[in-house]
Amino acid sequence: MILIGAGLVAAIAAAPLPADPPSARVAALERLAAAGHAEATYHLGMAWHTGSGVAQDKAKALDAFRRAAELGDPLAAYKLGCYYDGQGDGLVQDDEAIAYYFKSIAAEAGYALAQTDLADLDIRRGDMVGARDWLERAAAQGWPGGLLGYASVHNLADGERRGVPRDRVKTAAYFRLFTQAVDASQKQLDWLAAFERKMSRAEREQAAAIVKAYRPAPTALTAKGLSGSRAADALVAAPGR
Repeated sequence: MILIGAGLVAAIAAAPLPADPPSARVAALERLAAAGHAEATYHLGMAWHTGSGVAQDKAKALDAFRRAAELGDPLAAYKLGCYYDGQGDGLVQDDEAIAYYFKSIAAEAGYALAQTDLADLDIRRGDMVGARDWLERAAAQGWPGGLLGYASVHNLADGERRGVPRDRVKTAAYFRLFTQAVDASQKQLDWLAAFERKMSRAEREQAAAIVKAYRPAPTALTAKGLSGSRAADALVAAPGR
């Protein structure tokens, strides 16, 4: 089973377990953030966003994400984009263009979740070529949503007209990779089997070759985004902090 790549799993597993209660982590992050530390400011925003170690306060989270994004933290830019894409709870007005701008910072920096989000936004805009390109980058990292989306975008009935011609080889290969990355349902497995029966032998062989050669390569930013509070603990525990 491929999950999301051995490198990412190892990176998360190697992260230190929390040694201090969340409130102590927040206090350390506040000291770093006061000194202008971008990543600490992002983690502080996440603490307020989720209510970990502090009372949940999305207004403070939004301010922290904005400051961290200005300081250059790509994960903060992503969360800021999320606030403009439905998570703002009335603190900001939803704005697709602003959401796209901030999420694109994280996507360009290699964050797989941001890449799949931009694909969704591109689909809303009718830009299937843009969506395909973002999904390809997320799929290369082993991101399940990227694998599924990349398979799906190559199976559109009107794909030719929309700039992404149907490609049964890529649909089958990446859907199979998706089923290996998640706990696939029997319905999904049955769909794949039925789809593969419609393919020629040469197409099935090409799809199998793609699956065999595939090696997910998650970025460090994707690993950090998945590690959650572990990344914050590693930051505050780093020598010299």
